[in-house]
Amino acid sequence: MPPLFVNDLIDMTFWVRLSPKKAEANELQQNMIMCLKNFIFEKVTFFVTRVLFCLLVFSYGLVDLNNVAAKETDGEIKGGESAAVHEESFTLDSPEGALSLKDLRGNVVLIFFGFTSCPDVCPISLATISHAFSYLTEDELKRSRSLFISLDPERDTMERLKKYTEYFHPNIIGVTGAMKELVRVADIYGVKFEKKEAPDSALGYLIYHSAKIFIIGTQGELRKTFPHNIDAQLLVQQIRNLLKRNQL
Repeated sequence: MPPLFVNDLIDMTFWVRLSPKKAEANELQQNMIMCLKNFIFEKVTFFVTRVLFCLLVFSYGLVDLNNVAAKETDGEIKGGESAAVHEESFTLDSPEGALSLKDLRGNVVLIFFGFTSCPDVCPISLATISHAFSYLTEDELKRSRSLFISLDPERDTMERLKKYTEYFHPNIIGVTGAMKELVRVADIYGVKFEKKEAPDSALGYLIYHSAKIFIIGTQGELRKTFPHNIDAQLLVQQIRNLLKRNQL
């Protein structure tokens, strides 16, 4: 409504009083009343709209606060495609013999699925894990491990796994097993993989697989999932957070 609206109403009232014709006076008075009603309606509508908008913003704020509280309670760094699961365990073959996830209780464990003949994703992932381990103190390293689970037991012998993982870091352990057991372990973490023939490759076949790094807490529970090319510093932060929680 223009700022001169109130002055217009006063002028209209003035002319109603001075008009010699009663009909004109009634018409002017009716117009004034209609304008006044419109003015009140617009003001009320504006006020109600503002109130509803403020309530909507406030409700979104409460949702955000609840989400933050949930994240803090969970104790994780959110992001990626993490999915919490119950405490799980499995046993696979390592160069040092059978190794169970339960054997690593008290350690933060980083798990990655792949195969030693992988041309890019696997070496990038293990290099990232190795880089993260390089930031840890000696005490933190004693309580941190990584399992490289080979999905290619046909080619990845214990000797080959040992040589491959030690190239990246001594805390990375290569494990594999019978295909039935590998499928079961992969299902625990939602990992998909498939063997495909590659006649144009010297390898003969390739393993197509999910490329995620799984962070396992000190009690064997999945705490976080990261993409394979995550910044190593974020892995370090997550490892340290979990190690500190285990000391409480």
